[in-house]
Amino acid sequence: MNILVAVEELRFGGAQTFALRLAQALREAGHGVWLYTMYGNLTETELVRRLAPDVPVLAYEPSSTGLDAFAQRADGWLERHGQHRSLRRRALRAHLSRMLRQHRIDVVSSNTFKSDELMAEVLAAGFPKVPLVVTMHGDYEQFWAFYQAAGAYALPEYPARLARTLARVTGMAYLADQNLRVLEPAVVPLAHTAHIQRQRIYNGMEGRFSADAGMYTRAALGIEPEAFVVGMVARGVAEKGWEPLLQAFDLLSNDPALARWPVHVVIVGSSPFIEELRARYATNSRAHFLGFVNNPVDVVPTLDVGVLASSLKESLPNSIAEYLFAGRPVVSTDIGEIGNMLRPELNLGHPAADEPTESAGFLIDFPPAGQQADPQQLYAALRRYATDADLLQRHQELALLAFRKFSMSRCVAAYEALYETSQKALIG
Repeated sequence: MNILVAVEELRFGGAQTFALRLAQALREAGHGVWLYTMYGNLTETELVRRLAPDVPVLAYEPSSTGLDAFAQRADGWLERHGQHRSLRRRALRAHLSRMLRQHRIDVVSSNTFKSDELMAEVLAAGFPKVPLVVTMHGDYEQFWAFYQAAGAYALPEYPARLARTLARVTGMAYLADQNLRVLEPAVVPLAHTAHIQRQRIYNGMEGRFSADAGMYTRAALGIEPEAFVVGMVARGVAEKGWEPLLQAFDLLSNDPALARWPVHVVIVGSSPFIEELRARYATNSRAHFLGFVNNPVDVVPTLDVGVLASSLKESLPNSIAEYLFAGRPVVSTDIGEIGNMLRPELNLGHPAADEPTESAGFLIDFPPAGQQADPQQLYAALRRYATDADLLQRHQELALLAFRKFSMSRCVAAYEALYETSQKALIG
């Protein structure tokens, strides 16, 4: 089967990371696989090289990079001002059509709404027998929330664009029940969605430590062996919960009951916002800002507990799986599928009789719209681990059991089945 794995851009992010891992795994399973990105100039080549070394990348190559950069800025300006128009769209559609024909693509597997939208436009115009299978990472419902709030990130004409895109979608892999809310008749008429083949598929992950792992040990970072270390791996946007984490770190550091143990925080992420936080904590030797780390799993064994204090509509965050892979319990906001991710079940939804029912972490309240996670709740959950070594050890053991559900071979088999079902649905 010839498969085009598409994503808006190939840079650090949960959907992008999964797309790369899936593409490589499908390639290793014997399929012809290509990656497609709408923005070749934004590709993080080292990330692609590490996660999908054997998969060719297809990207629109403009005759003038200067004009294309101007078109990208203009498209962004139009979108921010409520205009659904694009200077690049015609060229992108023509390029994608050529790639689909040249590589004789049998299935398109797309991973973000804007990529899904482009794929749907092109397939609807000239490829009636090529199924479009989309993976719901949470951006559909996030864009819907932005649209309802009429906020800064609202996509112009989103309801109409959503309906047109879903009308051409053949199959849908969803990660959490919340992903399906945009399919409700109150959002999109049933006529546009009733035909979609739907299957819950957990993202697969083949965790591997790299040769750089030695750079992030406690000794290398100047962290005491007996220290209590918390940390977070995420994109560098404020909504991921960096400030609540640092506020909880401050509370832990000033807790008299924890005076015997030094408390450290490790920040893995890069952005201007993160740099502002780094400057704020410049004099604190126990706050470690590592910036962008090519293989974030390398850092996780240094932590005692991994955190995700997100206020975004997360579905199945990669960082949670990375924490579990390294045997680290999690404190996270309660959103999407995170609660199920932490359960040590070999078979999703069907725990074996000898598997524990306790979770490998704690959930805190998801904040109201426009607010951040509660640092007091985060502090209280982390404090339980800091003051109870037996609890910490037990949850570290449970974390390894919880990771078993993220088998990449199981994930690939499920996608292959969905691709085949979607093909049959189009053929009739």
